[in-house]
Parts: sequence; C-alpha cells; structure tokens
Amino acid sequence: MDIKKFLKSFKFAGEGLVAIFRSEQNFRIELIIGVVVMVMMFVFPLTIVERIIVGILIINVLVMEIMNTILEYLLDLYSKRKNKKFKFLKDAMAGAVLLNVLVAVVVGLIIFGKYFWE
Repeated sequence: MDIKKFLKSFKFAGEGLVAIFRSEQNFRIELIIGVVVMVMMFVFPLTIVERIIVGILIINVLVMEIMNTILEYLLDLYSKRKNKKFKFLKDAMAGAVLLNVLVAVVVGLIIFGKYFWE
C-alpha cells in the first residue's frame, strides 16, 4: 500500500467537499443545520441509538445533496440544450433530496420533540 497515494486521496476528497461547500447554497444550509442538530445531540440526553440515528440522517442528507450536485453537473456538462429527460433526472434527484430531508425532519421532531413539548 502506497501511503502517499492514500493520503493524497484524502486531500482530493477534502478539496471536493470544499468545492461543494463553496458552490452549493443548499449544501451550506444543510451543513449549518446539521451542525446545530449535532450540538443539540449533546445538549439533550439522547440515547446512543438516538444519537446514531440522528448522525446517520445528517450525513445521509449531506451525501444526497452531493449526489444531486454531481448529477446536475454531469448533465449540464453533457448538454447545454434543454432536454426533457435531463429535466426529469434533475427533478427526480432533487425530489429524492427533499424526501430525504423531510424524513430527517420528521425523525428529528420525534427524537427532539419530547424535550421541547414537555
């Protein structure tokens, strides 16, 4: 195993995350909300299972947003012309991100709700 190659891969991954952060407003918003929720995870006495669920949901939303960005960039690279199939793909991926966010919000409300409504 080439350790230099291995470490370089982390550098490239970090550069990718920075590029997404700089270019994508939704990613920045979701990341900020994720950080706030992570702080809340340690403010409130969540169980270990609840913490794991919340952590997975945060990462999942961010990964879905990255995948959405990748698909949009690939489709835009392939063609600048309006294409109904490309629009469908972009809209479907955006819908998948939205569904993912909605599930995360509902689960978050279930987990954190007891601390706000008691």
